[in-house]
Amino acid sequence: MKEVKNLEILKIYNNNVVSCLNKKGEEIILTGAGLGFKKKIGDSVEMNKVTQKFVLDDGKKKKMNQLVQRVPKEYFGLSEEILRQAETVLGKKITLSTFMNFTDHIAGAIQRTKEGILLPNLVLMEVKTIWKEEFDLSLKMIDYIEEKTGVRLPVDEAGYMALYFTPEDQKERENRSLEMLQCVTDIVKIIEAVFEINIDRDSLAYMRLVTHLRFFIGRVMNKELRDETIVNENIYKLLVANDPRLLDCSRYIVAFVKKELESDVNRAEIVYLMIHITQILGN
Repeated sequence: MKEVKNLEILKIYNNNVVSCLNKKGEEIILTGAGLGFKKKIGDSVEMNKVTQKFVLDDGKKKKMNQLVQRVPKEYFGLSEEILRQAETVLGKKITLSTFMNFTDHIAGAIQRTKEGILLPNLVLMEVKTIWKEEFDLSLKMIDYIEEKTGVRLPVDEAGYMALYFTPEDQKERENRSLEMLQCVTDIVKIIEAVFEINIDRDSLAYMRLVTHLRFFIGRVMNKELRDETIVNENIYKLLVANDPRLLDCSRYIVAFVKKELESDVNRAEIVYLMIHITQILGN
């Protein structure tokens, strides 16, 4: 949106969020530290403090009013600063919906933590692997939130927060997570077929295997395979010598990854995969 100067404040939501009319007659939300501080309706907006501008349609107006009534005003500034960091570091485009939803989420997360309520993140491993950059930023924002509020959010919340920073929309995020989980399931089936076994889904070995496969698929998707220089060829030869089926199994898995994800798998990844399969077999 083209910047409009000499705007007059139409409504003050809190110290960091105000609304005004642009030249088109549209009501817009402006965010920025101290925008509404000691201001009154009709005062000019200090445009040098504005960091975000959003058009406020009738549907979002109702939600914004409800949000302001429900969420402590200091969380709006907190949310605005975190999203601004995401925009700067990750190039994440911030929409009004993102701003409102994220503010609501942060307020809820802080309140839950104060009450000692933990909301487990069941896809935390996938988030850490697939959206590593977004997750790393979230960890820094956990520190920032603690600095500003004195409340230390759990790492599970960093996983939830990272999803707000991803470039994909919700549907694309869901599809990518489902793709990863389907790949893990299919690879387990390959292992079972080659070795003619049924892996106990409740066993610790199975959980370790699935955890490894999640990270493995995540690295493949991110084109961040293990460094091949760390491979010990003697270990590779020993594994294959002890159970030649490992070689066939790894070939099937490599072919599967090539077909489904259009990616190659290097020797380092194959060796680590063989080690985990060996643990499943109890060799």
